[in-house]
This record gives sequence, structure tokens and C-alpha cells, in this order.
Amino acid sequence: MKVYRVGIADDHLLFAEGISNIIQQQPTLELAFITGDGKNLVELIAQHAIQILLLDIKIPPFNGLELLPNLKAHFPHLKVMMISMYQPTDIQLDIKQFIGDAYVLKISGREILEDALQALVNDQQYFDPNIVYKKRSTEHISEELKLTKREKEIIALIAAGKTSKEIATQLYLSELTVKTHRKNISEKLGTKSIADLLTKTMHFNNP
Repeated sequence: MKVYRVGIADDHLLFAEGISNIIQQQPTLELAFITGDGKNLVELIAQHAIQILLLDIKIPPFNGLELLPNLKAHFPHLKVMMISMYQPTDIQLDIKQFIGDAYVLKISGREILEDALQALVNDQQYFDPNIVYKKRSTEHISEELKLTKREKEIIALIAAGKTSKEIATQLYLSELTVKTHRKNISEKLGTKSIADLLTKTMHFNNP
């Protein structure tokens, strides 16, 4: 069984220690370091040869999003999970242009973090289902562009007759996360039933 080495970069050390406890309970993960200082981050990543980094949106003296391109350039195989108290829209982040591997909100619970970590282990991108996608009144966004890749995957599996439990098993997610995704899909597209959802999305390309 492959074990993935994980680093945490967050200046709220009490929060970071809480995350570290979750990581250390996962059989495929090993905690390599915790740091609250962005200045030594590149050195720590290289020193500990980590595969996964949990990166706060603010890691003094830097902005985590501004660090991200540099980290990806130095360590192309590093999976970076951005952890933030901010919704992407609060910081003018276009989630479709996000170059990280996961975006998780600090308000979310343990199951969301575990799902995100599992997605990274399986080489999948992950977006917290509690992310709010706001439509600007001055900008037309098609129904298809509202949906994330994960949501399109879930729609395809719903169309194949899969239950939430079956979808969770197939995508290595918790059933709660799948149900949250389904709720978000319905809210984005304004659908009230499975039949309505499938009718409205039947023209979408497969994810």
C-alpha cells in the first residue's frame, strides 16, 4: 500500500493540528510537517519529499494563491489542496481557472476533508460541495459552464440509474458529499426532480 507524505502550511496552528489528527488516522497518509511560515515552505517541501500539501489562503508573508504557480513550477507532481475561510467569489477567484488540485472551505466538516484527501490520492481534482457559485447579472453563463467536472460525472451516473450510495462508492466519496453535490446541481439548474434534471442536462457532453 502506497503511503502519501503530507505537509500542512497554515498560520493558525491550532486549526492545523486538528487537521493533522485527521491525517494521521488515514492509513494511506503520513504527516511530514506543519508550518505557519511561508518563507521556508519550498525548502520544507523539498526536504520532506511530500506528495500532498494543504495550503492556507494566507500563509505569512505570502498569499497562498500567489504562491501556487511557483509551487507547481518547482514541484509539478505535488498535489495542492487550498484551504480557506473564503468562498472563491469573495476573493475574485474564478474556480474554472484554478490550477490547484482541491479547494476546501474551513467551515466544512471532517467528511469533506477526508473526501478531498481521497480524491487527491486517486489523482482527481476536488471542489468543496459547499462552495457557492454566484452568477453575475452582467455575464451570461450557460447551464453547462455552471457545472464542475465532478457534478457532470454525478449527472452521468444519475442518468445511468445509480443511487447516491452507488455513486459514492464509484467516485470514492462519502454518501453525504454526493447528496450535497446533487442538491447544488438542482439549485444551479433550477430542477426539482430527477426527471427534470435529466431533461435539462440531456444535451450536455459526457464528463
